[in-house]
Amino acid sequence: MDTPTAAPVWHTSALTRLAWGAALTVAPHRVLLRWGHPSGLAVAVLRVLGVRHLAQAAMTLRRPTPVVLTAGAAADALHATTALALAAVDRRQRRIALLDTAIAGGWALLDLSAARRPRNGRAG
Repeated sequence: MDTPTAAPVWHTSALTRLAWGAALTVAPHRVLLRWGHPSGLAVAVLRVLGVRHLAQAAMTLRRPTPVVLTAGAAADALHATTALALAAVDRRQRRIALLDTAIAGGWALLDLSAARRPRNGRAG
């Protein structure tokens, strides 16, 4: 009898990223009403970030190799750094920028961890 196995970290992370990317793309105003200041520029930026998350999730799900996961972690680390810079210079966006820093930083750590795990044929 086969025993069920847990989904690999990269898979769970990518599916969660798909949901977050969809929310940012489809309803950025709603996210901003809760966490930030819904200016036109902020809405546009969240849509762009949402599309990036969707693209990264799709690439990770299609090809979860250490190279793809490491590149994704680097993109997330850069994302976290720029969001932190935004929090430092724009008080109105500070709350959403700090939330975004935490989310992007978390994904960077998850993907980097998954890229370094030993695996049997697939990233793990």
